[in-house]
Amino acid sequence: MKNNQILALIKKKAGTIVLAGLLVGALSFFALITKEKSFKVSSDYLIVQNQSGSQDFYTLSKSAEYIGRILNEGIYSELFINEMVKTGKVNSEFLPFDKKEKLKQWSDMIQVRRNPDLGIITVEVFDNNQQTSLATSQAVEQVLTTKNSLFRGEGQSIDVKVLSGPVLEKNPTVGNIFAVSAGGFILGAMLSVLWIVTKENRRKKDIFSSNTLTIKPEVQKNYSTPNRMELSGNFMNDEEY
Repeated sequence: MKNNQILALIKKKAGTIVLAGLLVGALSFFALITKEKSFKVSSDYLIVQNQSGSQDFYTLSKSAEYIGRILNEGIYSELFINEMVKTGKVNSEFLPFDKKEKLKQWSDMIQVRRNPDLGIITVEVFDNNQQTSLATSQAVEQVLTTKNSLFRGEGQSIDVKVLSGPVLEKNPTVGNIFAVSAGGFILGAMLSVLWIVTKENRRKKDIFSSNTLTIKPEVQKNYSTPNRMELSGNFMNDEEY
């Protein structure tokens, strides 16, 4: 189909397209509300490597970036969970005892984001209970600031400082709800347009095939290729004889 035909078809089916977008947007909204935890606690940490000897600024920044990657992965480990329990801010039963299930649930409960250029990591804790989310965030903070040496070499002079937090807020945020709903609407509208255009192309092909099959045999004979004698033009018919 040509572009102008597609645009005309979209205009004609605008109601269906909008309805499909609203449907997918609503489903995205309900999926977000059902899946997400009720509370989120965010904290920002700055990784600082103290200068020693002849180390220049570039070396220090790269080292801080490397430590940030290590801490990022270390937060998801069982060692980090055990150190959190030792702080006394969370009990040993806040996660399942089975190791596989414990790590899976912990990875769903926490999210770590890095800004490698600035040596900043953001830790977000999610939970349906406000007190549990705050206590977990405080335990994460204590381990990162006082026991980060467990995840790096002893010879490195590293400090992890709290930049901000913990900040408690309802989850999901209004911004997240709007983004997910709008994304669902756009996706639903695009899928609807694709389905409508595909269906129209298939309908036109079916009509063309049906018209071809219904042509009468005598009409098809008139369009058949003439034989060699008719093409030569050198032969007389019976009456001329």
